[in-house]
Amino acid sequence: MIEGATGVKPTGWSSPSVYSNGDTMQAMAAEGFTYNLDQMDSDIISRLKTPDGSLTLLPYPVVTVDMGQYLARMKTPTEIETLWLDYVSELAREARANPAREATTVVIGIHPFVVGTPDGAAALRRVLLRLKADDAVWLTDTDAILKAIGP
Repeated sequence: MIEGATGVKPTGWSSPSVYSNGDTMQAMAAEGFTYNLDQMDSDIISRLKTPDGSLTLLPYPVVTVDMGQYLARMKTPTEIETLWLDYVSELAREARANPAREATTVVIGIHPFVVGTPDGAAALRRVLLRLKADDAVWLTDTDAILKAIGP
């Protein structure tokens, strides 16, 4: 359905509210999806083998999603900015302290009604500028991550 409407076959999936069920992963693999964003329990990329193929599981910690922070916890964009910077900066500090450790990944979930506002856009801009200056942080997209980790 998505491919028919857009002309692009999706390769990844995030379940509504990030809540998959027991059949989601196998169904995704059967449909040719290669990655999933429903994993809220780690900062480490993992792989899941299903009877219909394997999936790359990209971490999507609930704490880094603007919508939950804004709606459920009533955080302002500036408070979310601090949270994002603290979260990523701590992981970067840990990586510098132990370069041999597994790489960590942070997906920052953004929604137009939070970061699409002037104060939200300003907060996101400050986060990106600060993280871009940190040599232990790689700002990138899903396709580049998947290419870097390989099949």
